[in-house]
Formats: sequence, C-alpha cells, structure tokens
Amino acid sequence: MQLCCAVAFLFVILSSFAYGTTTNTWTQSTESDFSKGTSQNVSINNKGEIRLSPEIEAITGIRSAFVWSLAEDLQNRIYVGTGDPGTVYLIKDGSEAVEFFKSPELYIQSLAVDKHGNLYAGTAPRGIIYKINNKGETTIFCSLPASYIWDMSVDNNSNLVAATGNDGILFKISPDGTPAVLFDSPETNLMDIHLDRYGNIYIGTEPNGLVYKIAPSGQAQVLYDASEGEIHCLAMDSMDNIYAGTALGAPVQVPVAPPPQPPLQTGIITSVFKEEKSWELNLPEELPMAQTSSLQQQRAAVKGAEVSPRTTGLPTAPNYVYKITQEGLAQKLLEISQAFIFGMSFDSQNNLYVVTGNMPGVYKVSVDETSSNLAKVEEMQALCCLNTNTNELYFGTGNLGRVYKILPSFKKEGAFISNVLDTTAPSNWGSISWTDMQPEDTGITLATRSGNCEKPDSTWSGWSAPYTESGGRIASPPARFIQYKATLQTMNSNSTPVLNMVSLSYLPKNQPPRIISFTVEKESFPASQKPPETKTDSKAESKPQAAVSQKPHHQIAQKNIQWEVEDQNNDTLQVTICYKGIEERAWKVIDKNTQKKGSYAWDTLRLPDGKYQVRLTASDDPDNPPETAFSVENTIQPIMVDNSRPDIKSLNTAAGTRGRYVISGTVEDKYSNIVKVQYTIDGQEWISAYPVDGIFDSLEESFQITTKPLTAGDYTLIINAFDSDENIGVEKVMIEVK
Repeated sequence: MQLCCAVAFLFVILSSFAYGTTTNTWTQSTESDFSKGTSQNVSINNKGEIRLSPEIEAITGIRSAFVWSLAEDLQNRIYVGTGDPGTVYLIKDGSEAVEFFKSPELYIQSLAVDKHGNLYAGTAPRGIIYKINNKGETTIFCSLPASYIWDMSVDNNSNLVAATGNDGILFKISPDGTPAVLFDSPETNLMDIHLDRYGNIYIGTEPNGLVYKIAPSGQAQVLYDASEGEIHCLAMDSMDNIYAGTALGAPVQVPVAPPPQPPLQTGIITSVFKEEKSWELNLPEELPMAQTSSLQQQRAAVKGAEVSPRTTGLPTAPNYVYKITQEGLAQKLLEISQAFIFGMSFDSQNNLYVVTGNMPGVYKVSVDETSSNLAKVEEMQALCCLNTNTNELYFGTGNLGRVYKILPSFKKEGAFISNVLDTTAPSNWGSISWTDMQPEDTGITLATRSGNCEKPDSTWSGWSAPYTESGGRIASPPARFIQYKATLQTMNSNSTPVLNMVSLSYLPKNQPPRIISFTVEKESFPASQKPPETKTDSKAESKPQAAVSQKPHHQIAQKNIQWEVEDQNNDTLQVTICYKGIEERAWKVIDKNTQKKGSYAWDTLRLPDGKYQVRLTASDDPDNPPETAFSVENTIQPIMVDNSRPDIKSLNTAAGTRGRYVISGTVEDKYSNIVKVQYTIDGQEWISAYPVDGIFDSLEESFQITTKPLTAGDYTLIINAFDSDENIGVEKVMIEVK
C-alpha cells in the first residue's frame, strides 16, 4: 500500500509541475523534526515515530508543595511522601489520596515498606525515621545524625538501609531501631540506594557522581565514576544491569532545618563512627507540626551546628541515564538536555521509566532501547516515580505537589501540529504524503492550513478537510507559509497507530534574480610599487625610486570582473557578461556561466583603446519556461581600455651650473592620465622627475629633470613615463660631458 501511495505521489508531482520551476519537498521523519512541533496526547520516540500517549489520571487529595517519594506495600497500596509539611498520603485502589501520617518534620524525603507491612518514613532536615505499623500506629524508629535521609530500602533480614547526607554515611538499622554505620563514604550525599536479590547494595552519590557496590560482607567498590557530579537515582533490570540517572546543575540553596527544639530525651550511645564519635539523638519533644520555612531560607543542621545546604539548580549540560553492567561497562542510554533526571522505575517487561525536573517530563526507554516522551508535566518538577506490580506508573511532582497515574492503555485521540514551513515566497501546493502503521480499529488523518504571516492567525485559512489517503493534493490556498496537523485515533485502548513520515511538495512562484554586486576593476599598484607622493621641493629628485610596475603588459591589460547574484527560488541562474564600445550598438559576449558568485579575468590587450560598457545579465531561464522566466541586468560604464604607451616628446637638454644638466620635455596620452615620470643614468637608481605644474594628473604633462653633477664622459639617460593604466613610455637621452 505504501509503494502505491509513493507512486501516486510521484505522478501527482510530475503531472502538476511539468510546466513550472523546480518542485521543493518538505519532509519530516526524525525525532528532531517532530520535536519542533506541538503535540497533544501523543508521544514521539527517538526513531521518529508519533504514537498516542498513555492514559494519565491525576490523583486528587494531595495538599503539599512537593511529592518527594513513593512506595508500594504488599496489598498494592501506594504511599506518598510529601513536604512542606511532611505528610504521608495513602492511595488505595487508585482513588483519592488521603492523609495517612502527619509528621512534625518539613519533608518526608524517602519511604520504604518491609515484608510485614510496616512503613518507614525518612525525613529532612533532622534525619528522623518514623515507623507506621500495619495498624496505623506511629513511633520514632530511629534518629540519625544526618540532615537528609535521601533513600531507604529493607534488606532480606528486615534491616533498614538508609542513604544520608550531608556526611555521606550509609546506615544499617536493625529491626529494633539500632543504627550502625555500614559505609562511611568520602562523598557528601548518598542520593539513592538499590538492593539486588543477592544482598548487594548500590549507591549513587554527590558531588563526584559515583556508583558504589557494597557486597553483603561490607566490602565497597566503585562500580562506575560518571563525568557528571551527581548520580541522583538508580534502578536495576532483570539481568542485574544497573541504571544511573544524573542531575548535574548549577547550585542553589534548598531546604534546611528550623531552629532546633529542646529534645524530650537525649542519650549517648556507643559510637558507630570510625572516629569513635558519638551523637545526641534528634528526638522531637512532641509530634506537633514543625515550623515551616521556604526553600531559600532554610539550612540543614546537625547537632545544632550549621551544615552546607544540599544543592541543585539549573542544568549546565545534558544529563544522562547510564546502563552499567556488573563489570562496570557503561553506555549512555538516554540524553536529556536542560533537565535533571530525578527518578527511574522498571515495569515487569523491563521497560524503564524516567522522570525529570526543570524541563519536566516522563520518558519511557523500551527493551529495544527506543526512548519516547510519554507525558508533558505542567508542574515545574517531576521528582519521583514508581511502577506498581500491576504495571501502573505513578509519578510525583513539585511546585505543585501532585501525583499522577499512567495506565497501560492509550488515549482515544491525540494530535500533532507541525512547525510552520516558510517557502520564502508565495507558493502553489502539490501533494501531501505520509507513511504510517494503522492496526485494526486505529486511524490517522492529516490536514493543512496556510497563510502569509509566519505566526498563524485569523488571516490564515482554516484547517482543510481531512486527508485520509497519502498522496492527495493539498487543498489549502496558495501562500508563503503552511502547516500540517496529524490526528491519531484508536477504538482499542491497547493499540495505537504510528506516524513515521510526512512530506509536502510545493512550487514557489517565480521571482526575479537579484544582482548583489558587480564590479570591473583594473589591477592596482602593489604596495611596494605605489607612486610616491609628489613633492615640489627639488630635493626629492635625489631619492632613488623603484619602477612602478614590473608586470608583463598582457597582465596589465587584464581587468578583473567580479559578481554575486542570488535567486529566492534557488533556481539555476545563467550569468552572461558582455561588452561594447561606448558608441557601438552590438554587445559582444565576454563569458557565460552558472556561477552565482565568481570572477573573470577579462583580457583587453587586443581591444582598441577607448571607453567601453560592461553588462551583466542574470536569468533564471534554465529552470523556468520562457513565459515565466525572469532576467535582470546591470551595466557599468564607462570602462577605459588603454593599451598605448605614453608619448614622450619635445625633449631638450641644456647644461646647468656646477656640472649639472637640465632635461625638459612633455608626456602625452590619449586616454589615461600621466601619473609619474622617472629616469635613470647609466642604469643606476631610478629617480623621480619634477612635474612643472607640481602634480602629475592630466593627459599632458611637462616635466623637468636636473641631474647630479656629472664628470667628463658619455652618459645614457633613460626616461620612463607611466599612465594610470600602467602603460610605460620610454625615451633615451645621450649626454656628452667634456
């Protein structure tokens, strides 16, 4: 079917434009092409495919600024950790979120559920972990000397493993709430942890962007060192490959602790630090709501001392998802510009889901490593995501704090609107063609609209009737700009049509070529041979001067013709350069070519002296029939051709005083001004002659030469006279001194 459409498309083009200029084709078929347009309920993958987006539902009931964490228990209930204030919400059966636990902390930064159904909530900025059992009873499980409990997970022995900051310590907390340092890293923040089925622990860090692997024995090794400074999130597929998402960005301040409250109880416990330090438990006096403060005003505190704030900000470079093998081999799986990668989660088919902030979005990386943007997020940040046991994807946002659920089914209808094509001139439209895949109960239609201003407005035509078959003639009226819209539909929520390529043909109305520049220049004097400034002081004659030009005469007779032309239709142009004498009628061709920018050395040696006109004609007739072709021309006049030497005459030699001789004479030229007279005695240095009227600047000039004192003997004096076209006249004077 696609082959037939392509043949029909070609036939329409050939039959429609056999009479006209070159037909242009605008084709979009890549992710980069389609990303220039706008979409609604459709997603675009890195193969250049447009598909319907999955169904997305907003979960109501969240009343916090940020959703930091998500967790699922064995009953498929979803827990949501939020702030500010630090509250845990419960989503049951996909219904409205209800408040489950309201803490006195600012942020519920992390959540974990054990096999007994107990929920653990890690907080910031005071490092307290709460435990809510399956009866809904809340206790303080543990208080750690950390500002941030970034992530938590439960191991096979029901120990809670907590990744913290700002001291970069990994804690293992026994079921009775006793903490121990499992790994004291040199990093500032341990951002995320993941436990595999063998009991290995993987950690993503900041500020050096490391992925640690810690064996059950406690031995730590660096699995991968990323060039980005922060590994913000981790995930693992069924083949035990680790996926690391980066969040490199310029620093700004984030939340910190309010002034410390007097503790209800304090106690010194045996140190678990390598330095044998001890700490006071940060237990709150009671469980009322903590005083809130803004992101910019708070700073984390440990033991009443100020600590450096956790930082993140605008991305300064692209961020990546790395796929890392157990041997530490890494490949860049996904690149996202101007965005942080904040969360990742796998479904049961090994499809990876990624959420981003700053340029918020939800991405899917399929098993075949095809990536697509599943959803656009209205909020500023998508902060976390969780794929459930039933393959429903939940993700949480910040500014505002909301939770969305992405279902494993497609929307019934979506649309993609292309960017605007500028054809640069009013154009006639040809056909519209596309390639697609339309499973049963799905369909794709396209439509176009056109106008003469770059931004579509009320002056544009309305959308055309839908084109249902590829290769049809575009129905929109002739114009300079055009845009297409693709509508995708499905009656089967488990299936989507796919649009791969869209192509529009058009024929711009022919416009005249334009001559940008056209010059005819004679050869200029080389810098070292420019005539010296003329001086009336007779002392000037004693200074030696080089001859003005040493070039052969056939080079002097060449004139450099330069041109640049353009055509808005990008037609091939026939450039013709002609000349004729000022009193002649017939033009003679110097050169014909199709160069839009070029030069030509015009040899005028065989032309009679005189004034000539030079004309350039640019025509688009190679690509247009005579009735629509245009030509433009430009004539330069007059151009002087002078290949005759100046005539030196009326020479007179007279003896002066003190052995000097005075030679006077006249130089004439029919067409070019005299610019210099020089002489040499017996082939010695060249010396400038004196212009009688003070300057050489006319067709006839008188000159005078006063030699240096000459002793007895015979002398040969050679005189050269130069005109402005570099022709040289020569005469000789013999002097006998007795």
